[in-house]
Amino acid sequence: MTQEEQWHLFEESIRLIGQGRFAECETVLKKLISSQPEKSYLWISLGRCQLAQEKIADAEVSARKTLELDDKNAAHWNLLGCVMKAKSAFTEAEPLFRRALELNAKDATSWSGLSTILLGLGRYTEAEEAARKSIEIEPRFFEGWVVLGTLCLKLGRLQEAEAAFQRLVELSPNTPEAYELLSIAFTAQKKHTEAAAAQARARTLRT
Repeated sequence: MTQEEQWHLFEESIRLIGQGRFAECETVLKKLISSQPEKSYLWISLGRCQLAQEKIADAEVSARKTLELDDKNAAHWNLLGCVMKAKSAFTEAEPLFRRALELNAKDATSWSGLSTILLGLGRYTEAEEAARKSIEIEPRFFEGWVVLGTLCLKLGRLQEAEAAFQRLVELSPNTPEAYELLSIAFTAQKKHTEAAAAQARARTLRT
């Protein structure tokens, strides 16, 4: 494969990822990797595509290969942390996210990932600190608000949960999950009219 052909395929993979066509992107990336198996950026892209398709075992193989090639990149540790999180292997995920943050303390995705697994481990104070750090770094980061709202809901801080999920709606008004989470917060407060309206909006967006 010529260098020009490789570049063309890589551009194609970026386009497919942007369109959410992960299975097609996976095929393209595997072609690239067959000729450039030493390129960590191809392996991390492959792992992300596989994770997006919930192909967890394949994503883990790709993530570990990425780290084998380059263990000084925070994104590589983050990917393996996300794979472990998807497996609900929270104890294994924690040091991976913490290593990612040692390498890049400004990575909002690693802070939110850490928050999620700390929530799963029942370490709520640490989970909230990590969630708020994620939002502090990137105030418009959807996942950070999801984790914070979920944590507040679990702790019975229902008005705070509502505020966090309302922020999701503001950030992403066409995402049905935002309204579904907001509906849960409304229901927990017995705001049944508001909950029904939020659920109706979510259903509309899904049709």
